[in-house]
Amino acid sequence: MTQRRAGRGPSRAAVREGQLRRARSIELPTSCDVAVVGGGASGLCAAIAAAEADARVVVLERDLECGRTILATGNGRCNFSTVELGADRYNDPAFVSAALGETPLDDILAFFRESGLRWSLEGPRLYPVSRQASSVRSVLLRRARKAGVTLAPARTVVSLEPGPDGFSLALSTEGEEAVSGLLARRVVLAMGGGALDLPRHLGLEVTPTSRALCPVDCEDSPVLGLDGRRDQAAVSLVHGHFPCWRERGEVLFRDYGLSGIVVFDLSRRVQPGDAVTIDLAPDVARSELQGLVDPFAHGTFEEGCLDGILDPAIARLLERLARERWDAGFELPGREDPPRSDSEALVRLVSGLPLRVTGVHQGGPAQVTRGGIATSQVDPRTMGVRGMRGLFACGEALDVDGDCGGYNLSWAWKSGLVAGSNAAERTR
Repeated sequence: MTQRRAGRGPSRAAVREGQLRRARSIELPTSCDVAVVGGGASGLCAAIAAAEADARVVVLERDLECGRTILATGNGRCNFSTVELGADRYNDPAFVSAALGETPLDDILAFFRESGLRWSLEGPRLYPVSRQASSVRSVLLRRARKAGVTLAPARTVVSLEPGPDGFSLALSTEGEEAVSGLLARRVVLAMGGGALDLPRHLGLEVTPTSRALCPVDCEDSPVLGLDGRRDQAAVSLVHGHFPCWRERGEVLFRDYGLSGIVVFDLSRRVQPGDAVTIDLAPDVARSELQGLVDPFAHGTFEEGCLDGILDPAIARLLERLARERWDAGFELPGREDPPRSDSEALVRLVSGLPLRVTGVHQGGPAQVTRGGIATSQVDPRTMGVRGMRGLFACGEALDVDGDCGGYNLSWAWKSGLVAGSNAAERTR
């Protein structure tokens, strides 16, 4: 009997027990046309594409349910794509461009329209109309089952061996000692989260994994005392003595450094020791800012002069640092000379608050795991692994990552569809 807590639903342990029981009850065939290793975003798309091309498909997912990683995307709202989809927002633009094809957004939206999903825009970002990631997961699972896909969660692929007629997979089921076998004519690697033991075992070159789309740590600074404060800012990255990247978005100050969407994009590019500058009033011209701070050019400013454009708590800190002529301790381009007055010091801080990054933050989850199978080994037109007949890869299994805003999910959907359809084609 399912245990319930007073006044509440089943306990977490009871829910997990039920999920595991359902997973164990799923009977697997002894053979299939296409085995998809990983039941996340790209794996489900690959399975659907292969099954709808008349292949017998099995999805092997080590988690207790397929598609669970989708539920965490976009803080549970699932920003599943973007109207600004382009290869230049990825770490390997040439490979991604060839894989996405000429009409990637049209292809993705046609797939989801046929799946029964409806969406709306927030700026350039596409969300399900429900604003629930569970809607996206649900339509994918329903379409996979309708296509005849066998969804097998709680299964870990222990080994994957190529043979003359396909691949032999050894599987373990969570909570059971026995190891079962599965023969597959084709295999699609769609696992995420840095699970790269299988590709390494097959002799494939893999790029070591690292965290991306996450907060960054910064050197100790009075600015870290703004923990919890937010600002719509423009962040610039300075590598050596040269500005090399700039983007606008929300910045969240933390006691360890910086967070927020624009900082997540920064985390894909920054190196320890790089400097960042934060323009806290990017929509205010420098002349207007100077007029607000020091309208009579006396070289001073009044307390609260910036409260109309900044969070007063941020303004108070900048005022104090300006009067103290605070120095961040490192040089920035165009700032060789010290400010000549309090008002000039304040304007400098507002338009370019400096911090030095020590690395990406290791606490909490990262939205993306960088690294994976080197793209040089994969044909972007088919997602087939070169030199290994019948093996395909997609999604986070590959060394491809993109910015925030729907780019990584777009890569998962489209690369999965390409891998699945070509895996099915080559079983014929």
